[in-house]
Amino acid sequence: MSQSTSHIRFYQQIIAFLRDAIGLLDDQGCEELLQFIFSQQNPDGGFHDRGGRSDLYYSLFGGLMIKAMESEVRMPLPEREAVEGSNPQGAILKLKQFIAQQSNSEVPGFIERCCLVLLQKELNTGRNSQIKALISLGKSFWKERHSINLSYRSFVLFLTLDAVLPFRKILKFGAKKMLGRTTIDQHSPCSEVAAKVFLQKMMNLNGSEDKELLKSFVCETGGFKAFTHLNNADMLSTAVALFAFTNAGYDLRLLKPACLDFIGQNFSNGAFLSGDGDLTTDVEYTFYGLLALGVLAD
Repeated sequence: MSQSTSHIRFYQQIIAFLRDAIGLLDDQGCEELLQFIFSQQNPDGGFHDRGGRSDLYYSLFGGLMIKAMESEVRMPLPEREAVEGSNPQGAILKLKQFIAQQSNSEVPGFIERCCLVLLQKELNTGRNSQIKALISLGKSFWKERHSINLSYRSFVLFLTLDAVLPFRKILKFGAKKMLGRTTIDQHSPCSEVAAKVFLQKMMNLNGSEDKELLKSFVCETGGFKAFTHLNNADMLSTAVALFAFTNAGYDLRLLKPACLDFIGQNFSNGAFLSGDGDLTTDVEYTFYGLLALGVLAD
């Protein structure tokens, strides 16, 4: 991923990692991935969850991957150009239509509202409602304080605010407040530990103790486990841990070979599996597989 002295918004860094991963695929793998992602988009433009319903959470994953693929599609099939939604530009247009129909006030849940704001930002839609959306995010962040871990809620919130706010000092102030109230230990899931490592980097803190805790989730067979007592790695934990580590400047060279083996073993017919034994393919784990691969691309 190209480096810059100016801050690159975190969600744009994620898109860059996805693009790096797609660049590593051969022509057949790239074509299979493209067709899989198209197959996950409903006629209304949203990307569907495992129940087939258009969902903002899955639409964020699908949208970011489609944006990453815009410049990486190789030798498009002639018939693809004639079918709406069968090329990245057509898929993005359909997604825009889906997002334009979403109302911030009617979107349930904090995570879903963050997904909507991020998609509105990347797709340049819904600008007039973003102030209201940010206000609703604050309310939802507090409302769900007992159902979602603080470090994970904070990570998702700061990822979203980083995308839309022009002043990063506000983010650092918020990160400091949240870090002071965040508690993790060896019983915490990998995603929560990774979120805290990420927040510490935002504050330019060393966080060596939490980095070592995050490293304890490494699985002997490659990848990262959701909990330290488990025997198998999963793609979500692997992706978020690698993203947090690389953002914190951690040297991944010793972890890279086994992680690449784990990622490669879970690529199937253009999609990534969860890695923990579930053979169902979906947009979420394909996103995490590409993110993990992209982080290790350098």
